[in-house]
Amino acid sequence: MIFSRFFAPSHTSQNPEKRLEAIQNLSPEKPTDKTILHELAFNDANADVSLAALNKLNTFVLWLKMSQSAHHAKVKKVAERTVEAALMGQGDVTINANEKASFLRESANGELIQTVLVNDPTLLADNNLVMTLLHKVDKPAFTQTIFLHHADNALQQAILATIEDSSVLQKLEKKCRDSAIHAAIATKLQVLKAQAEKPIELMRRVTLCLSKYQALVDKSDVEDIDKRQAELLSEYNDLMADSSILSSDDKTAVDAKFARISEKVSRHLSRIRPEWESQKAAEEKAEIEALCKQHLSHATTQVNWLYGERLCEATLADVAVVNESVRALEVSADHMASLGGSTKLLDEVRTGIASLNNSLEAFSMQQQYGQKLLICLSQVESLAEESLAEEAKQQQATSTPSEPATNGQEDKEKGLTEQTAEAAKAVNTDATESISVEGEAVQNGTDQNDDVSHKAPESIEAEFKALSEKYHDLRNELISVPSTLNKRWHAASRVFSQKKQAKKAEVDQALRQCRKQISVIDNLIAQGKYRGAITKFEKLSASFESMPENVKKQLAKRFEKTAEDIAHLEGWQDYIAAPRKPALVEEAQTLASTPVEDIKQRGEAIRYLRQQWLSLGAGSDDDALQNAFDAALELAFQPCREHYAALDAEREKALKARQSLIEQVAAIDLSQDEAVLAKLYDRTVKQWHECGQVEKREYESLKQRWNKTISPLQTKVNQWHAMNKKAKQQLVAQASALLAEEDIASATETAQQLQHSWKAIGHAGKRDESRLWREFRLANDALFGRLKEQRKAQSSAFDETFNTLFTLLNGIDSESDESTIATSIQDIEARAKALPGAMRAKLDKKITGIQKQQQTRAQQRQVRKVQQRAQSAISVLSESLRAGDFTNISDDDADMLKKRWKSALSKPTPVQQSRHWLTVALEAATDLPSPESDSSMRTNVQLAMMTAKLEKGESLSPAQLLEDWIAHGKVDDQETHLLERVVNVLDNNPEVVA
Repeated sequence: MIFSRFFAPSHTSQNPEKRLEAIQNLSPEKPTDKTILHELAFNDANADVSLAALNKLNTFVLWLKMSQSAHHAKVKKVAERTVEAALMGQGDVTINANEKASFLRESANGELIQTVLVNDPTLLADNNLVMTLLHKVDKPAFTQTIFLHHADNALQQAILATIEDSSVLQKLEKKCRDSAIHAAIATKLQVLKAQAEKPIELMRRVTLCLSKYQALVDKSDVEDIDKRQAELLSEYNDLMADSSILSSDDKTAVDAKFARISEKVSRHLSRIRPEWESQKAAEEKAEIEALCKQHLSHATTQVNWLYGERLCEATLADVAVVNESVRALEVSADHMASLGGSTKLLDEVRTGIASLNNSLEAFSMQQQYGQKLLICLSQVESLAEESLAEEAKQQQATSTPSEPATNGQEDKEKGLTEQTAEAAKAVNTDATESISVEGEAVQNGTDQNDDVSHKAPESIEAEFKALSEKYHDLRNELISVPSTLNKRWHAASRVFSQKKQAKKAEVDQALRQCRKQISVIDNLIAQGKYRGAITKFEKLSASFESMPENVKKQLAKRFEKTAEDIAHLEGWQDYIAAPRKPALVEEAQTLASTPVEDIKQRGEAIRYLRQQWLSLGAGSDDDALQNAFDAALELAFQPCREHYAALDAEREKALKARQSLIEQVAAIDLSQDEAVLAKLYDRTVKQWHECGQVEKREYESLKQRWNKTISPLQTKVNQWHAMNKKAKQQLVAQASALLAEEDIASATETAQQLQHSWKAIGHAGKRDESRLWREFRLANDALFGRLKEQRKAQSSAFDETFNTLFTLLNGIDSESDESTIATSIQDIEARAKALPGAMRAKLDKKITGIQKQQQTRAQQRQVRKVQQRAQSAISVLSESLRAGDFTNISDDDADMLKKRWKSALSKPTPVQQSRHWLTVALEAATDLPSPESDSSMRTNVQLAMMTAKLEKGESLSPAQLLEDWIAHGKVDDQETHLLERVVNVLDNNPEVVA
């Protein structure tokens, strides 16, 4: 104890060398020594002493703590390397899996985590740990590396669940080779796309809803606005239930727009509601006025029905029904009065009500008059039947076989008989259809008919006159006579009026015929046709003697004058004919010597001369004149005979042509294709019609043969035409039905198929082909017109979308980050899929240009970054090599250097070549000039490098040469110019150290 006061322990010595020697004698197994080692490791001012103590303790925890808290840069650097080596499983410091995981999870920095995780496959087995470390590193590129090159399926699924960036997923999808993971990525992309589109779709639907809401301010029907407002508010609330997916700006904008539109609609309703309510009141008034008019019309119709159809047999129930319609009219009138309806209409309705009530009050008395009128009508009908029976008996008694009637008389009597029978049928029919109330009257009429049987016509006419007066007196008492009674009265009275008309017509007909015959005879005399006039007068005389005396009296004067003219003509006939016949002979000879210009006219002239000759009669000395006249007419007719002979030859030729055509048709093979047969049929029918004329009697037989021969061919062609007609009618119907289709593009494709089908179908016949084609073409024109309009509208929409997307592309900020630009381009590409190819190509070209610009800027940024890093690294290397102290490099400077240069600086190694030689080699490898004084060395260097490449296949890169150059250690004053030359090489080739 006493000596301990005088002799201090060596580990407390001021000399670092003694403390280092003391550490060699301390054992970490002893608690006291362990405490001393801890003290030296963490508190000793000398870096070597601290490192020696740490090496003696050699535990991961202490190395880790020192790497985090060491004040001396060298200690800290060595501790970090030791921790890193332990984590990599290198060195003599051991660490178990839990400690490694805990360290990585809690203390390790991102760069260390990346290094350890990539080089230690055992860590990848713990998915939770890996996911925690990836989250801590938070570098998408590193996550992609783990996903693509180090993770199993389970880990890939876990990583995939955390990725929400579509651009990252698309990159993984392109590089992933596992089908299951590839499918999972595709599914995740679809989900993200759907999630991205969901807010857009929601905004679109909300915008549409608000647009409909906004449109309410243009409507004027308050009731419709209230209804639509309720529907739109419900729709809006349902849509906004998912408003959480919207951005705050969008939600705020939607809420503001909704509030603004709601206020507009409220103001609009408050402005138009008073006018609408007054309009509704006016409409209600108009409705009640229209109802009043309807009730008035119905009540009037009912009362008219009661009088017109149920006058004689109406029951209390019928009257009650009519009365109820009048009461309904009164209620409507009161309602209209309460609403302040039209005064004029109200007065009209009330006047109508009063008139209808008066009609109902008078109905009982009117019904009694109607029943009396029915009885009188039944008596008239019975009297008409009696009259018809008497007329039939008289006709049967007066017609005898010895006195047949002339054709005209038979027709007249037949007509009268038919008229009488028709009248009798009408009387019987109306009498049969009479209603039950007149049963007693009919019975009375029948009894009276029995009483008046076999009455004289004069008695029947007198009785009819009396009944007619009675009928008219009763009818005048009625407000309205039923139409059925009027019809029955007209049918019964027609019997008597027709008899009177028939008698008058008979007299008039005889008078007209006689006058006509006298006029004809007078005309014949005036024309010089005396022979015909004399003949007709003989027939007229016989007819005139058989006429009634009253007719003779009317025609006596004209008949006597005509008789005198005829008597005078019979004496002068021979005198007139003597000079006339030679003149006719001369006219016939002149006609014969005249050239023929018109065959028909020549024939008519010959016929006229013959008629003139015959009208002069035959004389005693007419034989020579007759022969001369006949010879002249024969000579004049000779050209006509030749013309008719030529016509006969043409008819014979036409006959043979038609017979040949019939034979050709009979030889046609009906088994040929229908289209061929149709052409043959059309051609042969045309040839038949183009054949000349034949004699009528021969044409009839030829026509029958032709019809019989052509019939099978015609039937087959007609069947084919009918089949084609039906098929084309179906095509027309289908084409017309396409007009109702909403999908115009699909409908037009179908229409084109129908057009091809139309071409494949044969002819439908002359009568139907043009009509069907016109209908089919009209349907197609209308359909393709709609398509043209739709495409025009669609083109406008495409143009608008294209312009919008192009504007968005122009608005992309090229300075934005890659993910933002990629998202914008992806959204534009998705919206451009619906555009036509030409528009998409323009957008793709624009997108390609933007992407190229982005790549160019990224490359430029990378080059600048490399240059900046290279300059920093060159500066650090230069300063470190000048100072010769490689342990005092700051953390920031160390980060500028790659691990390769850090290792080269921290662990100098012997190098075979000199620093001067390496400097020249660097200049030669980078094609930079060397000083004139080193030209010989440069030649040797280049020769050596070429030899190594040819013999050993080795090629020294600038980086390898630089690494060897640095390995020489500190640059002394004599080598400063070499360092400057190396810095010049690195300045011109920054990629060597970047």
